[in-house]
Amino acid sequence: MYPGQKEIFMSATHQPIIPHGPVPSPAQLAYHQDELAAFIHFGPNTFNDREWGTGTESPEDFNPSDFDADQWVRVLKETGFKRLILVLKHHDGFVLYPSAYTDHSVKASPWRQGQGDVLAEVSAAANRYHLPLGFYLSPWDAHHPDYHVDRQEAYNDYYFKQLQELFENPAYGYQGRFVEVWLDGARGEGAQAVTYDFKRWFDYIESQGYPVAIFSTEPTALRWVGNERGYGGDPLWQKVKADRLRQGDIDYLNHGDPEGVLYSLAEVDVSIRQGWFYHDSQQPKTVAELMDIYLHSVGKGSPLLLNIPPDRRGQFAEADIEVLRDFQLARQALYETNYLAGGQILDSSGQSQNQLLDQSGLWQASVCHDNVLELVLPQVASLDLVQIQEAIQYGQRVSAFHIDYLDQAGQWQPFAQGQTLGYRRLVKGPLVQSQRLRLVLDQAQATPILSGLAVYRWPDQVKVQQASNEVVFGQACYEGVKGQPLTVTLLRQGDLSQALKVKIATEPGTGVHGRVYEDAQYQVNFEARQEVAQIQVPSLYYAQDQEHDFYLRILPDGPKTRLLVQ
Repeated sequence: MYPGQKEIFMSATHQPIIPHGPVPSPAQLAYHQDELAAFIHFGPNTFNDREWGTGTESPEDFNPSDFDADQWVRVLKETGFKRLILVLKHHDGFVLYPSAYTDHSVKASPWRQGQGDVLAEVSAAANRYHLPLGFYLSPWDAHHPDYHVDRQEAYNDYYFKQLQELFENPAYGYQGRFVEVWLDGARGEGAQAVTYDFKRWFDYIESQGYPVAIFSTEPTALRWVGNERGYGGDPLWQKVKADRLRQGDIDYLNHGDPEGVLYSLAEVDVSIRQGWFYHDSQQPKTVAELMDIYLHSVGKGSPLLLNIPPDRRGQFAEADIEVLRDFQLARQALYETNYLAGGQILDSSGQSQNQLLDQSGLWQASVCHDNVLELVLPQVASLDLVQIQEAIQYGQRVSAFHIDYLDQAGQWQPFAQGQTLGYRRLVKGPLVQSQRLRLVLDQAQATPILSGLAVYRWPDQVKVQQASNEVVFGQACYEGVKGQPLTVTLLRQGDLSQALKVKIATEPGTGVHGRVYEDAQYQVNFEARQEVAQIQVPSLYYAQDQEHDFYLRILPDGPKTRLLVQ
């Protein structure tokens, strides 16, 4: 029986465990456990150096010179990814398998003399390397003639038939199955307001007889986290209310809802490069940047969906592979030494709760005030990270916590604090030397239940220069004209004796990338003694007579400024 069902279980303290609120489905729990997934964007945009196609591209554009699906899947498997989500149709409508319902696909391209099938080759590789597979099939289709409000019934039928092609072809998927279906909610400027037949599509996907996680703007298993820079919020509730979710409010998506009645897993998506598709002019993120993203995604209890775009050959770029391998080494280094192993975990009454050391059992607070656990290391260690795992199969409960450490003088000192826990919370604090830590669960919606505790040290090789506190924006808001660039000023504070590099990224507001602004990262180089720098941030022209905003943030988690265009 799946433990989220309404059955009473016993904790290590012999108290009954009754689920609180919504609990994860088998598909959601499996994704919690997988934690790391790969996204692959590949299509005409790769060859046209674009992010969003128009639907007018020719299938002749798609012609990888040395396509190698085996390389994709082998590298992903070797670098620790647990599933792969392949973009089969982006907004331009071009399909990466030979669909019977459109000629706008690989069968009309010169690649493999029109006999190629990207999905079939990726599926074969996924089966060789035992990597579960999912797919992205864009509902918005800028190419298909039936994508029009007057013909939306025909378009919905077209989309449904493509779902049937994918699920009913035994050559597709991992062992003939898909773990995830991605229905992107994006719809471009001027696109027809087609009403999608979600119920028919979802009913069909859910009728497969095995767990499939659906990502969409509807109240399905997976939701967007509200940004494309790889950051989950704090709090990050994995539950929502359906009507609020449909409104698409960015903060709501990023934080979830403490009063939510539907379990909604926030999937944190970000690209290893600036764009989702490959561009020669872009470089991959550094290992330090990826580890920071890992801390704010997996470390907030959400799975990380990292996009790796193949180049025009149809292969991962060597620079990206090198970063993926170093990212894997950094994660291995992080978990290499658990400083709590061989130690003790004591509750408020001094009783041992060592089942949390090896996750052989749960800990449930016995009374409302029994909310403190003391972590006793076998010896003094230099540490800066605590891992806390909530028994998420019984519902998300904790809403505030803090951690103290015992200093060399025998005094308790603050280490870190936060709000929600979830499946895995990685709590980063200062580097301290201590043998004792104290976890205090300050607030909870129901009796706290934990499944694991560990203590680590952030790998030295991925320490990142924290420039975010040294640079601020010149204004809280910049106003401009849609379609024209905005000039943004940055001011450097504090010690100016050394040169400094700062990275800045765009974030959505009421405007989204591809419609109001370009999804981009900027690097600003301050020379020694330089106090002021400026960058030009382009905005995109849109037809509506209304204002939209988006944001710039200093990475990794620094100040942000609002950009308003109309």
